[in-house]
Amino acid sequence: MTFEEAIEKLSEIKDKLESPDITLDESLKLYKESVEYTKTCLELLKSTDGKIAVIKSELDKLIEKPLNDIEG
Repeated sequence: MTFEEAIEKLSEIKDKLESPDITLDESLKLYKESVEYTKTCLELLKSTDGKIAVIKSELDKLIEKPLNDIEG
């Protein structure tokens, strides 16, 4: 599941929870589902953060000195 899909599911759950016709049992079920989608989002964000750190580290290796120090 992608981050966007999980966010969409959370949005759908929010809309359902706002319905005046929802029962307590349905609310609890939706709440449990929302916790799982939230965990998915957090895991995906955490893994993305790690990827960004790796990319930044690689870029830092390529840039050995500031551009204004390079003689033309």
